[in-house]
Amino acid sequence: MDIQVIFAQMLMLFAMMLTGYFIWKKEWFDEAAYQKLSKIVVNILNPILVIYGVVGKESGGDASLILLNLGFVALFYILLIVTGLLFVLAFRPAKSERRLYRLMTIFPNVGFMGIPVISAVFGPESMIYIVLYMLGYNLILYTYGLALARKAAEDAGSVTEQGTSQWKRMINPGMIASVAAVVIFLLKIPLPAPAVNFCDYMGNATIPLSMLLIGMSIARADLKKIFSNGMIYAYTAVKMLLLPVLMAFLLRPLSVEPVILGVFILQLAMPVGSIVTLVAKESGADETLCTNGIVLSTLASILTIPLVCMFL
Repeated sequence: MDIQVIFAQMLMLFAMMLTGYFIWKKEWFDEAAYQKLSKIVVNILNPILVIYGVVGKESGGDASLILLNLGFVALFYILLIVTGLLFVLAFRPAKSERRLYRLMTIFPNVGFMGIPVISAVFGPESMIYIVLYMLGYNLILYTYGLALARKAAEDAGSVTEQGTSQWKRMINPGMIASVAAVVIFLLKIPLPAPAVNFCDYMGNATIPLSMLLIGMSIARADLKKIFSNGMIYAYTAVKMLLLPVLMAFLLRPLSVEPVILGVFILQLAMPVGSIVTLVAKESGADETLCTNGIVLSTLASILTIPLVCMFL
């Protein structure tokens, strides 16, 4: 794997993030515009990109590889749940923060950041493997994830009432698009050329807009507080370097399809997912720690992801 190419891709994504940072600092966007653009990317553009990843081109996989990838998806979430528990036991953060560290570990940015980064490294044929991580993400987030966030709120002595059923929240555009992509891929359902072109043009907007939004979220954060939190540094090192590099060494001797293994390792190296802050806030937990984790891990990913790729 050409590390220079990967590093160049990460620099390109970083430049997009930096542009988003500049836009926010220049006050060309406000909070309302940020929230609206985020909804467009999450609910329209990202799902369209997921669909486009499995139509209109020759796919590099088959049903047996999908089943193999499904096994890696299961291993992925089991591994993250165990890692979150071990981190809490080893580093002993404050009681009110323990479940939040576990929450951040279990739910990395497999879609918003994972799609552009992994697509840049392995190409659009990797999309069918990515969508299965997104399916698992939604299933676990709106069951175990919400329960964990609610317990974190109880630890902090603050719980808010849940307005919408967690099962209803599970039915969202990202979940629907992921299921549709798997069905289209397995049944080889052809789409008309205008539909493919529509997905192409709309989906291509996802990557730059996602990076702009991440840059804006960094600009909104209090970087001074983030960089003075030693525990967050330790967490970022364990989650984004130690864990993926260790798994790369352990799994390298196995005869696994390189793209499937690469997607698995890179998903382990993804920064904390932005949804974690929203879930913590909605449940009444302290979302500040989650925001700090998101910002620092996202900034660190510019260097850690190319480093992890050296071990693939």
